Amino acid sequence: MPSIPSMPLSSTSICLLALNGMMTTSLSLPLEMLTAASHMYRTMHRRGGSPALTVAGESLSQITTTGGLKILPDDCWENIGQAGVIFIPSFWRSPNLSASRREQLQAWLIAQHQGGARICATGSGVFLLAETGLLNDQPATTHWFYLDKLQREHPELMVKRHHLLTRSGNLYCAGSVNSIADLTIHLVEQLYDSAIAARIARQFSPEIRRRYSDQFYSLESSFPHQDETIVLAQQWLHEHYQDPVSMLTLAKKFSMSQRTLNRRFMNAIGLTPGQWLLRLRIEQARELLVSTNLDIGDIGLRCGFQDPGYFSRAFRKHMDTTPGHYRASVRNKLFSP
Repeated sequence: MPSIPSMPLSSTSICLLALNGMMTTSLSLPLEMLTAASHMYRTMHRRGGSPALTVAGESLSQITTTGGLKILPDDCWENIGQAGVIFIPSFWRSPNLSASRREQLQAWLIAQHQGGARICATGSGVFLLAETGLLNDQPATTHWFYLDKLQREHPELMVKRHHLLTRSGNLYCAGSVNSIADLTIHLVEQLYDSAIAARIARQFSPEIRRRYSDQFYSLESSFPHQDETIVLAQQWLHEHYQDPVSMLTLAKKFSMSQRTLNRRFMNAIGLTPGQWLLRLRIEQARELLVSTNLDIGDIGLRCGFQDPGYFSRAFRKHMDTTPGHYRASVRNKLFSP
């Protein structure tokens, strides 16, 4: 993926939108991570120059989050000049804005995008970004519960159901609060350096964090190699991993023999297509074990494993633990005090 041109820290501003009905953590988590990065930078370099952080609301009046917390914005978004990064929070339902104010916010987002701002939308906040038209014919994702709704209401989007993060140019979509944390660490590395990003990653839930480069979808480059046919084959597998997949059928689909398909996969990523598909299915199973209460057998079926016994054996071989033990251990890290 092409790197984002670096911006001088002193001239970069970060705007976090605060709107009634938003989920608190979709604003507070990136805000705390970015604030920690700023403090680390000043401590390490003994100088200022960090991006300015602004919580911007519809007005200067306090807003109420889903959890009932009250937040007093620093400024109104209409008063914000050209921002470097904008965060759109997630909502329990939809932003509590009048039609006219919603249209004004969309116009402001469009103008900010045209000026070069990176816009990051979390969860259901992707719907607000989609309404601007900026995501038309672009990849997008949202929280798994809203994927069908997003596809239905915005058929013009390239909805990526199997990716937690998407990017097209300066537009980013994150499926969940955990995903926006991964994206924030990526932005910290772009705005500061890898050392500060690594410190932030260790400080904020290192046991559940996944690398941004492991889970994003980008129009510019979906996979870290240059064999375009294999990229297309990987994308096809991403879209069909839940179904029974024949490698012979896959080879014929891309007009090559199965032997040639295996060789080109090995040259591109060091795995056969069958091995790569198995890893993909295991990763999807891990995600469902953490984020849902689905029965383990149902998770196996949803991830393309027709035999529950084989699912358990394959998972244990790759993860050195059973699906049940993995769910218990990770949820203990996620939710225990």
